[in-house]
Amino acid sequence: MTNQLDRATRILKDLVAFPSVSETSNVPIATYVTDYLAAHGITAQWDRHDENERGGEMTNIFATIGPERDGGTILCGHMDVVPADPSGWTSDPFDLTERDGRLYGRGSVDMKGFLAMTLAAVPEMVAADLQTPLHIAFTYDEETCSVGARKMVPFLQHLPFKPGACVVGEPTCMVPYIGHKGGMELETVFHGRAGHASIPSNGVNTIYYAARFVDFLRRKADAMAAKPFPGSKFNPPYTTISVGRIDGGEARNIIPDTTRVIWEMRALPDDDEAAHMAEIKAFIENELVPEMKKGDPDAGVTFPVEGSYPGMRADEDTPAQKLVEKIWDVGPPQVVSFGTDGCYVQQADIPTIVIGPGNIGTAHLPDEYIEVADVQTGMDFMNKLIAHHSRNA
Repeated sequence: MTNQLDRATRILKDLVAFPSVSETSNVPIATYVTDYLAAHGITAQWDRHDENERGGEMTNIFATIGPERDGGTILCGHMDVVPADPSGWTSDPFDLTERDGRLYGRGSVDMKGFLAMTLAAVPEMVAADLQTPLHIAFTYDEETCSVGARKMVPFLQHLPFKPGACVVGEPTCMVPYIGHKGGMELETVFHGRAGHASIPSNGVNTIYYAARFVDFLRRKADAMAAKPFPGSKFNPPYTTISVGRIDGGEARNIIPDTTRVIWEMRALPDDDEAAHMAEIKAFIENELVPEMKKGDPDAGVTFPVEGSYPGMRADEDTPAQKLVEKIWDVGPPQVVSFGTDGCYVQQADIPTIVIGPGNIGTAHLPDEYIEVADVQTGMDFMNKLIAHHSRNA
């Protein structure tokens, strides 16, 4: 192993050891990052948020290496991970384990690997004669619709300098992405009246109404699929709707008084997501709810939004894209359907690109891993980035 690779692996082991599952306070891992930066003479700013309803105090981290001036590049990644049930793992999910050239651990690829590579490159950043700055922006709760990045937008907008570009290091096998779809995580709950199944008219059967709602979503999804956006880079080239789960009922002979439909929408950045939602809600309020209330005036539907994030516009020929093209020749940028913090960095008017080491296909699974070779590739990218900022004012 090279010294850099060794350093990155040690840091990754430290980071994985923090069970920084979304919606739990990330202060412990943020403190580790802050102390590491301080040991190299770098002061990290905390963008703190009181998230008592989510798990306590949360914080984003921002630090600058090099001159505090306009331009430069933000290296952005998230500190949280999805849960890990140890029973599905070959080894402890929060103890980085190397086997056969792979580093196993929750968050190893998504995306503590990128955080470790960024931190491992800090000594070289500090030693370099940076002409334009390198910034570090680590966020919280990306896995729950990029909560931290959304709340970091005002912080980024009020910096005393304007970063020139942002690299979001999600695991893309080092393929650059310039846009992604937005997402909404939704739960529609039907409230009716229970009763004995022998007299159906005495109750309000919420499964029936939920089934009609699901069929409406299916027909709407089919209609959107039939009208793809001309020239769209996305696959598929239209906004999608998917129903993932239905919960309702207690027994065969009981009229179900509550049914939940858990579903999602992934909208193209240029589509009118609000108009789609208005149409869906109008169907519920104008078609379903009046019928339900005939059976029980207290019947109805609630429509909580569990989480949402906007799309990331697929802007071309931005400073972020040109930066990656200059230092990392991997072909034309693409777009993707999963979400990232990049949509909110873009809202802060900072050109953004998504590119990072490792394969997203191993994320969120038992025995999540990143290849050791991918860590080395990430360090190569960091070194090229440092060299670029050392010679470009």
